[in-house]
Amino acid sequence: MSEASPRQVAAAIRGAAVSAGQTAPSVRGADWQVGVVTAVGVGTVDVGNIRARRIDDAYPNPAVGDKVMLSQNSSGNWVALGETASAIRALGAPLPPRYKAAATDRASTTTLADDPDLTMQLDAGSTYLIEFHLFVGGATTGLVKTAWTVPADATGLKGVQGPASTVAGDSSPQSSADGITMRAGSHGFGTAVVYGRRNVYTNLVYAVETGTVSTVTGGTCALSWAQNASNSTPARVGLGSWMRATRIM
Repeated sequence: MSEASPRQVAAAIRGAAVSAGQTAPSVRGADWQVGVVTAVGVGTVDVGNIRARRIDDAYPNPAVGDKVMLSQNSSGNWVALGETASAIRALGAPLPPRYKAAATDRASTTTLADDPDLTMQLDAGSTYLIEFHLFVGGATTGLVKTAWTVPADATGLKGVQGPASTVAGDSSPQSSADGITMRAGSHGFGTAVVYGRRNVYTNLVYAVETGTVSTVTGGTCALSWAQNASNSTPARVGLGSWMRATRIM
């Protein structure tokens, strides 16, 4: 056997270095990829032979079959960043709830608009249980009215419970929202629902809206609201109001 030339030896060393660099994160640097979850552990998920640390806030309800994005640092450790946009939520797994960290006020407008906080994206071809828990207030002629924004091809109904639109709120017991007239109805998503008030718009009342939304193409689900009659004293959807969506089909 003939002895390898210096050039051949150098080429072999370069080839070995490239091969090592392709598999060693410390040489290659950070990496990311998309894969399907094959097992769920305590604080981890497995994607084939990769075990990744799960980020609770970004990926709170892991399930086998989820399509997730993985990221690897230069030391070789993997982290699951969350589901991809094409992933379908697992049945019975709520999306992370949305809530209002501060009140939103709207004055001198009767045009319905989505709340900046109470909005979610629903997957296509799915049915969700939707819940809105609302703390609302309004002026004498500027009571809060609400409707739901849903994908154009969505089907279903919403149910509502809360103070009747006739509740004036200026005297007891209405001013304390105790022993007041209530409304409880089933409506289409786009039907405007008007709620009564307490004595001032910063003293809020509680309303619940819930129902099922079945999607074809998917899209936005949000609480849309405005004043029922234009008034310079604002209507309010208050701090602590929240929504939740749970996929059931």
